[in-house]
Amino acid sequence: MPFQGVLFSDVHLAEGTTRLNELFAAFVQRVRGTPEIACLGDLSEYWIGRKHLQDAHGKWLFNHMRELAQGARRAVWVAGNRDFLFDAQARQAGWQVCRNQYRGEFCGLPVALEHGDRFCSLDKGYQRFRWWFRKVPWSWLGIVLSARRGHALARYFRGKSMGETARKQPSLFGIQPQPVQTHVAAGAGHVFCGHVHTPFERNYDAAGRTGSLHVLGDWRPDGAVVAVVQDGRPRLVRFDGDKFLDFEAPNEQKTFAPGEEAART
Repeated sequence: MPFQGVLFSDVHLAEGTTRLNELFAAFVQRVRGTPEIACLGDLSEYWIGRKHLQDAHGKWLFNHMRELAQGARRAVWVAGNRDFLFDAQARQAGWQVCRNQYRGEFCGLPVALEHGDRFCSLDKGYQRFRWWFRKVPWSWLGIVLSARRGHALARYFRGKSMGETARKQPSLFGIQPQPVQTHVAAGAGHVFCGHVHTPFERNYDAAGRTGSLHVLGDWRPDGAVVAVVQDGRPRLVRFDGDKFLDFEAPNEQKTFAPGEEAART
């Protein structure tokens, strides 16, 4: 089925994620040629900058992203907390690179696009870490460090961040209303994000306006929840590696019971 637009996030690709790599390759083949496409970050488990292209998997990922952008009229990239060093390569591959957010028109709709980590505004510890982490001159370190040392450093930080919010309550550490309402008040009729890995949709009111939040899912071996725009209407669907299937989105972020596996951060 033809779409006007496709949005995805939180693929978390790496050399060892064989099944996810297969799903992503199938996804690229399925949606290439879509007029407008957006990636909302955490495409890879981590990215060390241009030296990542020395790695066979890094080249593979870059080539697939370039294929998506070349087939689209517009491709929008908003980095996640794991792959903001991909910005330069995204631009090289033909993507419109946006820092932190994109607010404007997408498929004829007034939208705001973010990765979603800034929406978790009550998680003060993470927000402090995010501020510090983005301030580090990683591009300069990438020049000094070898690719091997760059990979090792990135794996260290990845290990520090994985699972830290797995059992935290969404009401305290998940997506909060105020950051979303800020976009709605500015005229965004639809806000899209990822990051929390628990897809849902919810309406918000702010400044006399109404807008809808569409939260995308992370990619799992059995598929992923992405967003599409078809006939001028955005909705969440599930891609199973072959087809796009209807997805009945809840209207709240899922709460995980103690010991239950939750999203990666």
